[in-house]
Amino acid sequence: MARFTKTVFIPNSEMAVTGTDIGYVIVWDRSLIIEGIGEQNEKRLIKIVALNELNSNLVGSEINILTTVHDKYLVCGNENGTIRFFDFYFKVVAWFSDCYLHNVKSISFSKTDPEPSQTNNEYSGDTDEVFSCSEFLVTDSNAMIAMLKSKLFEEIEPGKKKGQTIMHGIKSAISAIAVHPRLPILAIAGEAGFILLWDYIKKANTIENYDHFSKDEFTRVEFTTDGNEILVAQTNGEIRILETQSGQWKKLNSPLKTSESKRSSVT
Repeated sequence: MARFTKTVFIPNSEMAVTGTDIGYVIVWDRSLIIEGIGEQNEKRLIKIVALNELNSNLVGSEINILTTVHDKYLVCGNENGTIRFFDFYFKVVAWFSDCYLHNVKSISFSKTDPEPSQTNNEYSGDTDEVFSCSEFLVTDSNAMIAMLKSKLFEEIEPGKKKGQTIMHGIKSAISAIAVHPRLPILAIAGEAGFILLWDYIKKANTIENYDHFSKDEFTRVEFTTDGNEILVAQTNGEIRILETQSGQWKKLNSPLKTSESKRSSVT
């Protein structure tokens, strides 16, 4: 049995749709007396439509957000970090899937005029078929707020689909901090398993890559003497090395372990 998540009315109609935690929407419409089903103006189930890709068990990513925009699109924000736009016949029009987002929690559209994803010089067909929407903000479960624009839908390279990061907060309690030996930078480790480098003069992140989460809590962080690397200790007894310039974990020939026990943390 699917759990309902969000419900939204479709503009200029009597239809409503309800999202579920398995990637489907339930479509409701006014009951017709001539059909002899229900009371007058009572909404009843018309059909069930899968909006997200389904796995072998016919289950898709949970739909967290359902909204409409420009009286033209049904917008679906999902647990897997994707955002999809559909027309009111539930045909997909555009999707944003390489934005480095996690579980989508909120979507808010600007009141500015919609911008086409392609210019007239780039597209020779019917301009009504070109995806067009206002810029919008997305918040995810990892405390990121990003601004996306319609043109990102047409980008080919995944690195250009990310959008603009407006803010990246801290999603969990802080477990350890360290100060860079030469620069005004703090390394902040969170209980949720992430490292954030913060410039306390500019008051901005120097690394905003949150894609390298760990299932083990970080217990201590220390910069090397030159500040090029950070030693990160974990609750499983392992010590990992993070490169401060790239924000990537350094590949080692063998793991640095203080203990084989998964319960022996480094402090």
